[in-house]
Amino acid sequence: MFDITSEIIDNYNFNLKNYQKSYQSRHWKYNNKKKKILFYKKKLKNFRSNGLSKGMDDLFYSKTQSLILYKKIVNECGEKFVHSMLLKKNYGNPKKHFRAKNFVYTAHELFHIKYIYDIKKFVSLTKNSIICEIGPGYGSMIAKLKKKYNSKIILIDLPEANFISHYYLKLIFPNKKFFTSKDIKKNVSKNDILKNDVIILCPWDNLPNLKIDLFINSRSMMEMTNDTILSYFKQIHNLTKIGGYFLCINRYYKDTVGYPVEMNNYPYDNFWKVLISKTSWMQNHIHFLFTKRTKNSSEEIFRELKKIKLISENVKKKDPFFWRRILPTPVYKFYKKMKFFFI
Repeated sequence: MFDITSEIIDNYNFNLKNYQKSYQSRHWKYNNKKKKILFYKKKLKNFRSNGLSKGMDDLFYSKTQSLILYKKIVNECGEKFVHSMLLKKNYGNPKKHFRAKNFVYTAHELFHIKYIYDIKKFVSLTKNSIICEIGPGYGSMIAKLKKKYNSKIILIDLPEANFISHYYLKLIFPNKKFFTSKDIKKNVSKNDILKNDVIILCPWDNLPNLKIDLFINSRSMMEMTNDTILSYFKQIHNLTKIGGYFLCINRYYKDTVGYPVEMNNYPYDNFWKVLISKTSWMQNHIHFLFTKRTKNSSEEIFRELKKIKLISENVKKKDPFFWRRILPTPVYKFYKKMKFFFI
């Protein structure tokens, strides 16, 4: 197989030199520090079994759980659709992988297949469409969207995640044109986006003024600081075309950044129509919110966020962490902030 790792290492080292640490929350400082010895060329081949993808890869499901999830998703989405989303090679070599006919799957990927199945009846993506995923991890979901629609894809994540997704996507799409942070001359231009197929950037690599058909954030805003979330929402508001979409799938609350990050407080503006809002498939601590960009102002999204807040309060009552479960939300927020301050 051709060597694809040199350019990946070069881009990773370039990003380390230009790292804007304000985008790295306490959550990711902790996680990436534990994996520091793994960010080397020789570790890429087995990134899903040696710990490199930890924190962005649900590999904790047992064999029994994985088989149940597979059976359930086939029943709900149909075998043909599920298999169209799967690969035949075991990229990254996860230990807990399973086969269905000629296809390989892990439990982690099945969730992404369900997400795509749920939104496909609303979206009409083509090879001329642009999909941007913020925080795509190792690239599982956006790779499936690329495979299905052949749209242009943009990935925005920290250097450590881009190190893996760059490798994963190169394996799947070896003949596509890639553009990464190290290829930027001065600023990312519209032409840089249009003449390439896969664009892998860092949060500080600002996108040009172009229109995005679909923005995605799946289970990573809950691990960002409020400032970073606000920055991304400004980008989403400015760049989503009228009639474009935003898929947001995140925990009702999570506090690994040092304070609670709650989905019902995400800074949506009032130009969104709610298409789907529900507790996520097989994960009742996560919410699935799919919205469409509109010309006209409306209170619809704010009413929906209030509903999400009510669901969130019920989820908190079942939280295994004692203090989170019993303290009123304002008191718990204060407790977390004080704890974070003194650590």
